[in-house]
Amino acid sequence: MKSALFIDFDNVYSCLKQLDPTYAERFAQQPAAWLSWLVEALQLPDGAPAHAKRRVLVRRCYLNPQVYQQFRARFNMAGFEIVDCPALTSGGKTSTDIHMVLDIVDLLQHETHYDEFIVFSADADFTPVLRRLRRWDRRTTVLAVGFPSAAYRASADLLINPDDFIRYGLGIDDEPEPSAAPMDVDADVEDLIRSHLQQTQRNISCAHMANLIIQKYPQLATDWDGHGSFRKFSETLDIEPFTFEWNASGGRLLAVDAATADTLPPEGWETALHLHDIVSRIHEATDIPLLPPGKYRLLISLLSRDVASHPFNLVETSKRLRDASKEAALPISRSAIQHVLRGILFRGHDFERGPNDPSTLQQKLTDNIRSLCLREQIILDTETEAAIQAWIPAA
Repeated sequence: MKSALFIDFDNVYSCLKQLDPTYAERFAQQPAAWLSWLVEALQLPDGAPAHAKRRVLVRRCYLNPQVYQQFRARFNMAGFEIVDCPALTSGGKTSTDIHMVLDIVDLLQHETHYDEFIVFSADADFTPVLRRLRRWDRRTTVLAVGFPSAAYRASADLLINPDDFIRYGLGIDDEPEPSAAPMDVDADVEDLIRSHLQQTQRNISCAHMANLIIQKYPQLATDWDGHGSFRKFSETLDIEPFTFEWNASGGRLLAVDAATADTLPPEGWETALHLHDIVSRIHEATDIPLLPPGKYRLLISLLSRDVASHPFNLVETSKRLRDASKEAALPISRSAIQHVLRGILFRGHDFERGPNDPSTLQQKLTDNIRSLCLREQIILDTETEAAIQAWIPAA
């Protein structure tokens, strides 16, 4: 599969640096390593030919030479063309986005038929070009380290999970892979599906479930354990009492039968069911974890106590919080915890300087949710504001 890769260096580097300077330095200093992961291990987007292998024929890195000149040599040695995009305004605005869009459009008309366009940027300005590529029947793969808009996410055929990029692409593998040991593929995936549906108690699309499975078991991405497609693979699974339904577009997993669905409150929402509809809409638009208020209250309290006794580090802090939530009998997944921590960091919070009291952390998190709601054109009326405050209570 012929691929073209476009890196908005300033965007990716600055977003990674907000999470942890180590991530940004590894990205900038070792492009050959994460490029190898992208070629050899990253799953292919939907619609790619069976057994295809990615060939990155075009590699372009767009950077501001006034700020990031020291990283040029590393990208040159990894086979990248460097496109200089110096600041054009006093505010530091560069022409990276227009350069990238023009180059992508040029390649659409090139005599070489590029099957896949890979964009490393969280800039929603690229949404129209992703849609143009889809109309021309080209596959698109996107790495967005920040919080990409719903429209941007929906316009890509494959979203690279930032946590996967950090762990596998950058090689910051903080925990051994559970799947490294011999595993019973069907049994482990069955357990994953049951666990997810029991936690959410909501019907979900098969595409969403397939993505969750691949994130945990990336070795299935190639051919679904020899079955060729997720649908055929799903036919080998026993997930009772849950079922697959394939009449809907793309199929979906039914969490409970129709007669029970309206009467069974989602786990943890028994006392906050009046909030569930509003915050579910926020979750669907912004991807904010759909944790019940009790888990958010616990998480904020645990986070405040943790940073009072340990230096903040996204990897280590999220591990400690995950373990502490299990001990409190309200387990919270590490991916949900990291999503929350990223939201606080992207609001400009510095855990080293503080303050890190529960009230401050709650305010940062709700500010992030409001910002994402406004971006997705969710009206922040009195009812929605009250729901957000009740959803994310201070400890």
